[in-house]
Amino acid sequence: MVSYVRGPAYKALSHFGKLNPPLVRSYIPDLIFWGAAAGAGVATFTEGWPLFQQTFYEKIPFFGQHWIHNPDPEDVPV
Repeated sequence: MVSYVRGPAYKALSHFGKLNPPLVRSYIPDLIFWGAAAGAGVATFTEGWPLFQQTFYEKIPFFGQHWIHNPDPEDVPV
């Protein structure tokens, strides 16, 4: 048997301006994608800068040795 309701059941969603939790939750995958792309872009374009190399890249475990510069003593000018 079908049970009927007398009228529509309204719910008030919590919101901040026009943002509500379901809307924010739907944007999370896009925000993760664009955040990772922006981080990869920053890492690509700052790879050759010594300040970034010493501050960030040399401290990456296992891969940080790539940016540490240890020249041979024969190659260093006196």
